[in-house]
Amino acid sequence: MERHAIEQLIWRWLSEGIRDGNAAIFDELLAENVCDQSGGGKAFGSETFKLRARAVHAAFADIEVAVDELVVDGPRIAWRWSLSGTHIGAFAAVAATHRRVTLRGVNFQRVEGGPVRVIEHWTLADLAGLR
Repeated sequence: MERHAIEQLIWRWLSEGIRDGNAAIFDELLAENVCDQSGGGKAFGSETFKLRARAVHAAFADIEVAVDELVVDGPRIAWRWSLSGTHIGAFAAVAATHRRVTLRGVNFQRVEGGPVRVIEHWTLADLAGLR
């Protein structure tokens, strides 16, 4: 897997999908039968990703995103990320604080193809930054 292509996928994920709130971008970044294992079970397709992107965009204003670290091992990737923004709406059962907060997490993914697309996904987020 070409690292540059993976970096481009991740940047589009964070900048277009999360920061800009363009949930439709996930149709380009995900394999059609992507398996999302972030919610305690398995969900297939792009809808859970779109729902999370919309929830983030509804809960935070002035969003800034960053990739803090990226590890690529063949088709398996792991990336630590951070999201900062003004907490304007409820998110993950945490009421709006109206303060600038930072949320950090890590995504574990398996990618395939050309263009590179995510076929499996797990997210772990540290929600302590919201409080």
